[in-house]
Amino acid sequence: MGAGMPAKTYNMSQFSALIVDGDTHAVEILSGMLHAFGLHQQTAAPTGADAMTKLSGVGSFDLVLCESDLTDMPGADFVRQFRRQPDSVKRFAPIIVLTGHTPLSNVSALRDCGAHCVVKKPISPAILFDRIVWAAESGRSFVETDSYVGPDRRFRNVPPADGVWRRASDLTSSVGDASEPNLSQAEIDSFLKPMKVSIE
Repeated sequence: MGAGMPAKTYNMSQFSALIVDGDTHAVEILSGMLHAFGLHQQTAAPTGADAMTKLSGVGSFDLVLCESDLTDMPGADFVRQFRRQPDSVKRFAPIIVLTGHTPLSNVSALRDCGAHCVVKKPISPAILFDRIVWAAESGRSFVETDSYVGPDRRFRNVPPADGVWRRASDLTSSVGDASEPNLSQAEIDSFLKPMKVSIE
């Protein structure tokens, strides 16, 4: 944390979470981490079908943690169903998919189903907290097409394959000359240092 920069504080006491995982031990671990973050309103579902039933009877969830290999369906299928709910408020919730299988093809498939991020297991409290905050603060646009519903998957200023920019939010490909002096290495390093956070 840079000198004179206050630590960010996050109050998760008013949040609610849905944990979708058939492994009761894994659910206990995730639930304990969320409790430590102050997030006490939790609902667990052992299958994707059970989770969809709970979604139909509850107002909404602020966060969804989902195992990638559910007993009744792939986690990616659950995420797609979740994103295509008729209730538009519910389907915008951040979804973090947890997986023990991280070849690029699997991670890409999970990302492409509409999840906010994919996290490799075993997961530490620090990583989980970081991903929750990142998903909440990322400010990514929500995209809805025939083949995809979820957060914008683009993170880089790279034009589409045909080179034609189409969205109002797209950046131009020309950056131009610097209008201010370059940052020193010490200034760059200060941006990259992790910021200490405290939990209420």
